[in-house]
Amino acid sequence: MLLFALRFVNIVAAALVAGGQLYVLNVIVPVKRTASARLSVQLHLALLGHQTDRYMKPTGIVSIVSALALMAMSRGQRPGSIVLLAIGLLGMFGVVITSRYFNVPSNREMLGWSLDALPEDFDQYRNRWDRVHMIRTACGLVALAGFAWSALLRGK
Repeated sequence: MLLFALRFVNIVAAALVAGGQLYVLNVIVPVKRTASARLSVQLHLALLGHQTDRYMKPTGIVSIVSALALMAMSRGQRPGSIVLLAIGLLGMFGVVITSRYFNVPSNREMLGWSLDALPEDFDQYRNRWDRVHMIRTACGLVALAGFAWSALLRGK
């Protein structure tokens, strides 16, 4: 029963992370790209600033911790299930790395911008943020797929 609960929490947490990332990639990013630079920054700060981190960070942490607990309790599990769990963990670490070392610092930097004097290279900056977010979303989807397939193959 504990393994079932851990797998459930792990998959739901990974699904919330991946779902949030997909929403940003498929809804918010396209809208920002059709707006003027000024409005694009306003939208970015309003929708993607630190507000989403209030639930995305803890949810990602729950997914990682539950996956590590499942790895620790993997005795008797099929090797394929363990490998898929490890792939899921790698995906979540990809989310953490891209967030921690690019998107979050970029968001913080944008907070200091004046809307009346945006950087000249704003388009390149926005394109880079969007590309990294696409990579981050792919990592989140890899994590979710790995965790879900691991649960399907768990066997005993």
